[in-house]
Amino acid sequence: MKLSPFSICAVMAIGLMSFVHTNLYAAQETQVKQVSPKAMETTSDITSKVNINKADLAELQSLKGIGEAKAKSIIEYRNKNGQFKDVKQLMEVSGIGEKLLEQNADRLEI
Repeated sequence: MKLSPFSICAVMAIGLMSFVHTNLYAAQETQVKQVSPKAMETTSDITSKVNINKADLAELQSLKGIGEAKAKSIIEYRNKNGQFKDVKQLMEVSGIGEKLLEQNADRLEI
């Protein structure tokens, strides 16, 4: 059986398209599975416990509703009054209320 030049070209084109498609798909899967180190840090910050007696500015800011000013206020309060004996004592810091404590209840520890 003899193949025409057109048939040979068609078979080669289909093979080439299949090869390209397979390699592009594999490259896309690799890109989807890659996670940057920064993204991993953020994820661990979101789920890790924060010891309010030892946490630095950045750790405190990882809590919901705590920006730089509130984090500084917590550290200032801690330095002035000593260690927190109870998580609820955080409400003595200006700008921190019950709602903020509830949002972070699963992440706060002493």
